[in-house]
Amino acid sequence: MTDLPSTPPSRNRSNTVLLALVVLLLISNVVLLILWFQKKDQAAASQQQVTTITSEKDNVTKLLEDMLVQYDTLSTSNDQMRTRMDSLQKEIVGLMDKVKRGNYDLGKARKEAETLRKIMKGYVVTIDSLNQVNQALKAENVTTKQQLGEVTGQKQALEAKSAEQQALISKGSVLTATGMKANALFVRNNGKQVDTERGSKAEQIKCCFTLGENRITPAGKKTLYMRIIGPDGSVLTAKDQANRFFYEGVEGEFSVKRDVDYQNAPVDVCLYWESGGGKLAGGEYKVDVYESGTKVGQTTFNLK
Repeated sequence: MTDLPSTPPSRNRSNTVLLALVVLLLISNVVLLILWFQKKDQAAASQQQVTTITSEKDNVTKLLEDMLVQYDTLSTSNDQMRTRMDSLQKEIVGLMDKVKRGNYDLGKARKEAETLRKIMKGYVVTIDSLNQVNQALKAENVTTKQQLGEVTGQKQALEAKSAEQQALISKGSVLTATGMKANALFVRNNGKQVDTERGSKAEQIKCCFTLGENRITPAGKKTLYMRIIGPDGSVLTAKDQANRFFYEGVEGEFSVKRDVDYQNAPVDVCLYWESGGGKLAGGEYKVDVYESGTKVGQTTFNLK
């Protein structure tokens, strides 16, 4: 029996290696294909992101540009509002520069742009309202000018009547002093004040009266000025060197002054003048009391 020839071992090994290479090649191709698809998806996603960002950037920029155009159309004569609007325009320009440079968060930029647009809408409404008011005022002004000639005579009559009423009020607001009495005093060693009619003993002059009720004059502090005029016509001067005041349209000296809290009700008042140690001449003394430049009362007394 004849033996068949056997396959060489080296040929079997070559086939195995070739098969392994084919399998590796197929695997590598599959891996490369998967990686290629992943890269393609990433590129598409990146491109989509870039497109979205660019679109958002353009939208925000367009919004800001439209706002600038609207601001340019706004006009107002209000200096404070104009200054604020100029400041807001600068904010819009600054925000638009940041967006165009691409170094600013677009979400934050959109929020700021929306806020600025709301403020701008508020100015639009305000300016529109002011314009409407101005137009109404202009129309009213025209009407007023047309009527001015008709009411001039009435106005003059009312002014004359008002002046007359004011004069009556001024006259009615003058205070009046009742029961006014004046006399000289000297002071005993125990401090007691005693009336005297002798000029050689007189150390003080006392004047007492009652300010009557007056509901027209304003309540509050009232400054009373007393002038004591001696027999020779001279004023017994006050110790205070600043003893001049205006009364009845002229300036003169007063002898003594006093502040009184007047509440529109009767109040008793006394004023005292100190002689300072000098003797008073005999004769008639005239005493006048003034408030707000108007005489409220007068009296006389005599010394021997």
